[in-house]
Amino acid sequence: MFSKRIDSTFRGNIGAEISAILDNVKDDTYAIVVPSFPASGRTCVGGYLMVHQVPLEKTPVATDPKTPVLTSKVVNLLEEQMQEKIGYVELGKVLKGTDSIKNSIIDQIGKGYRIIVVDATTNDDIINIARAVKNTGLSVISADPGPFTAALSAELLDIPEGEKGKKVLMTIGSISGLTKKQLDEFKMEYKTFIVEVNASNLLYKETKEKEINEAVDKLLSRLSEFEVIGVTTLSEDNILDLRMIAKEEKISEDEVSQKISGGLAEITVKTLEKSNSLLRGLYISGGDVTVAVCNALGAAAIEVKDEVLPLAVYGRIIDGTYHNMPIITKGGLVGDEKAIIKCVNYMFTKLSNDYHTIKR
Repeated sequence: MFSKRIDSTFRGNIGAEISAILDNVKDDTYAIVVPSFPASGRTCVGGYLMVHQVPLEKTPVATDPKTPVLTSKVVNLLEEQMQEKIGYVELGKVLKGTDSIKNSIIDQIGKGYRIIVVDATTNDDIINIARAVKNTGLSVISADPGPFTAALSAELLDIPEGEKGKKVLMTIGSISGLTKKQLDEFKMEYKTFIVEVNASNLLYKETKEKEINEAVDKLLSRLSEFEVIGVTTLSEDNILDLRMIAKEEKISEDEVSQKISGGLAEITVKTLEKSNSLLRGLYISGGDVTVAVCNALGAAAIEVKDEVLPLAVYGRIIDGTYHNMPIITKGGLVGDEKAIIKCVNYMFTKLSNDYHTIKR
């Protein structure tokens, strides 16, 4: 079974990524795209992706500095990124149940579509879609933020049962307004020390090393006083115009973003290395930063153990400098104002109750 995990607010090169998978499987394999994540307020109605009842293009992702999303119409978003037409199954067909969904999918395939978007507003809708897909007998890949893949896995696979230190280091790369509110709430709950770095200083050789070392020194100087320490680029004057910087430096916007994420990752790794093993858990916010930290640690992957809340997961780092270290990673636009509190509460519970050995 193949799955394409997609961003819940449809950022990134999703169309190209789905095409890449389809190019490397049998020709009679189809992509079923279910963008909904009801538990996290993401639903698809009339082909429009809604976030807590707000059209996607009216949410902060429309002004995302790296990958802004300017339309809520999922089919249009995909067609802009792919050189083919996209099929669609409307909510009315989904609400009629499994047979209706199955027949609608087969009908769309009969019209020549290899990629089909399906509406859904509830977990029951998603379960019915999974059952319908199974009943078609077709070879498919799932493309979704998680729930549809989970439902389809439950239908198609035998899932085995799961198996049954002291301070936390936070690295927060997201610049969303929601993340700022979450961090403010967290500071009222936990005794914490956060260092704000100048993101622009992480972009240039002449300022990067100094900015990183100063941040590490500040964090370590207060480590003994606080349960949680962290680094972020969240202050208002740190919101950069990535497009302008990319043009000036003659690099891509993605490369600019990676430089910032890489700088935060270096701060994370150096702080861990000099902490005398007092830091036993990681909380990372932002997908780019999570990848950068894992790369800096030489990790092969994160073994996901549990879902802390929708689109926030707990797991262990596999291989690398800090093999088996507990980590929680969450998207910047995920959760309510208490989300970081919930994540760190969960981490401390795990650190208190779980036995784990970190291999360095």
